[in-house]
Parts: sequence; structure tokens; C-alpha cells
Amino acid sequence: MAPAIGDAREQDVRDGEATAQRLLWLGHDPMMVQMMDHPVERGAVLLEVPLCCNRVSRRRSSGMKRRVTPLRRGRATPTDAADEDRDAMSRRIERVIVDECIGPATTAVAKLRRQSGVARAEFVFLAVEHPGIPDAEILDKLLDAGSVLLTGDRVLHNLALGRGFRSFVHTPETGLTDRRLAGIPARDRLLPVSGQALQDSWLRQPDPAARAITGSLIGLWSERQLKQFRTKRRRIRAHFGAADNIAASALTIAHRRTPRGLIGGYQLKVDARHGVKSLDPASEGYFLDAAAGETPLLAMCWALIHLVHLQLERYPLTIYHFDAAALARCNAVIADPDCAADAIERMAACLLAAVCRPKAVACVKGRFFDRAHEKLTQLAKFATNELVPVDMRDVSALLAAEVRSDD
Repeated sequence: MAPAIGDAREQDVRDGEATAQRLLWLGHDPMMVQMMDHPVERGAVLLEVPLCCNRVSRRRSSGMKRRVTPLRRGRATPTDAADEDRDAMSRRIERVIVDECIGPATTAVAKLRRQSGVARAEFVFLAVEHPGIPDAEILDKLLDAGSVLLTGDRVLHNLALGRGFRSFVHTPETGLTDRRLAGIPARDRLLPVSGQALQDSWLRQPDPAARAITGSLIGLWSERQLKQFRTKRRRIRAHFGAADNIAASALTIAHRRTPRGLIGGYQLKVDARHGVKSLDPASEGYFLDAAAGETPLLAMCWALIHLVHLQLERYPLTIYHFDAAALARCNAVIADPDCAADAIERMAACLLAAVCRPKAVACVKGRFFDRAHEKLTQLAKFATNELVPVDMRDVSALLAAEVRSDD
């Protein structure tokens, strides 16, 4: 016996209400759908349809029923719908761009490979395929709708998300996540990118003199210090987007004698072109030499060694000296390298010859003077791991040995 018309009508209404409850359970906005009074085909997968209305009419329509549109046949359950969303997301991932700061055997890579569908994607490790590529070039040339970025750089992660790309970041606090990280400033400055095609390597080959300096001092640094140099180089590249956006660099040099020995250090400022802001400080570093003699150029040598390790030696350099004696000897060595009177000055002459157009001037006032003076006062009063213990005469011996071997 066929059901009465009224019974069928009540069943249709119950089916529509059940569909609405499923959509609510899935987290859909109640204001985005309207359930109509006509029957909904059983087993249909439902697509929510946004209602075009302004805020006023939207508030007035808060009590409206929801409209559901049949999309295709098939039994729809909350679990099936969630799985379908994840599968559709995974099918779009064709390549995983792995940033240089993440290695192939890291936890982040292992976790991402376990994501549904990602295991079939091509993994492109930038440390192998495109070493040294700037962040601006990654965003411009490598990411697209079919790729996803895997990085440990929180700023780059947020920048990629801000441009509409997919990105995963692995941090100790969040683990592996594709969510935007709160509290990480990542204003997209739309840095200029090179007009060149994607390169196999973006690493700039250092000049022979700079290569000799870094090679001779490789045993001076710990693995942690070498990692700090790599991190600083990456930060500078990320700020300027490309090496061509760097115009010049400036070092503020200061030292102070204390009962513990000579405390010295530098603060580095890198100037830009093409409308990019300068980076200040781009780097800073301080040392304690307990056996320092009377030569005034120890701090300048320390600063120039760092400048070469940061691969900034090919940009014009201005050196600001606190100490009048250091300024006088620096200008003398620049004018005539053969006038070096001791091992430290010979090391200074070697380092100055490796940088581009060095110019020495006095630093007697201003914000750089105040900041450096305050820093030295702080380091002289308190014990801190910012001070690297070093014997600069040993450093000069290492450098001199390399120079002799080249000759």
C-alpha cells in the first residue's frame, strides 16, 4: 500500500532537517545555507550555497531556514565528507619544497611524508637543488597551486601563507602545522626579485682572498658558531631578497680595557638600494682577549673576519672607529699595507685588502656611538656568553700561515 501524501511530506521534512543537522555538525555557518520546503533527494552529497546579502539583511535573516543543493549521488556521512576534503587537498600536492634549514632525515620531513597523499609527491630539497636561494625567489619561482613549502623559518612560513600558498612549519611549540603562527611579524615587503631564470645554485663564489681567510680560520670556530654565521647570512639574504639589492656596509668598531682583558666588538649595518630598507644591526659580535697587547686594531680585525664570513666583502665598506689611535693606524695601513708594524697590523692589512674600498672615519657621537658605548659598559660589568674568549695573536698566526702557503 502506497504511503499517504501527508506521510511522504512529513518524511521529506525530516530528511531535510537531518541534512541540516549534518551540515551543522561539520561546522558550516548556519547563515550560509537555507533549508527549503521541497524534498531533498536521499543519499545526495550537499553543497552549501552562500547567500548574497549585506550585514543588515544578514542579521534580519538569522531565523531563515537553509537551502541545500544536491551535488551528486552517494551516501554522505560526516566522516566521509572530512575524508573527501583531505583527499582532495592531498591530490593537489605535486611537489614539496623543503627549505635549506630542514634536512632529509629530520622529524619534519618524516611527519609530512605520513600525511595522506603527500608520500607520492616529489620532494625538492633546496640545499641540494638550489642552494643559497633567497626567500623572495622561493616565493616567486618555486611555489604554485600544486606545491607546498616545508620550512623551519617562521617568517617565511607566514609570508607563504599570506600569498595564498600552502606551507608547513615545524617548531618545538607547535610541531608540524600548516596554520599561521601568531606573534610572528611577517609583513610582505614584496622585495624585488632577479629577472634571471631559476638557477642550480645561488651561492656566490667568494673572492680568492676571502676564501683564503675563511679557509685558514675554519678551525677557530665551533659548530655552533659556524651555524650562527649561516643563520646570519640567511637572514641578510631574506631581508634584501637578492644580493643586487645590497649597496654598502658599515662597521662601528669599539674596544675597552678591563681587569679581565681587552673587550672589543662591532656592530654591522648593511645599506640597500631599490627602495629596500637598510638592515641595522645586521650582525654584531664581541670578544675578550686576556693577553691583548697595546696594538689598537684588534677589534677591527675581529669585525673584518666576521664581515668576510658573512660574505659581504665585495660591497663598499665604511669603518667607524671610537678610538683615535685605531683610526690613525687603520688609515695608515689602508694607504700603505707595508707599513704594518706587528703581527696584528699585518693581519689587519691582509683583511683590509680582501674587502671593497675600505674607508675609515671617526665615530664621536650619534645613535651608533651611544649604542656601542652602552653595550661595552654592559659587557664590562656582567659576565655573559656574548663575549667569545680568543687570543687574537693565535688568529693572526693562523692567517699568516695560510698566506705563506699561498705564496
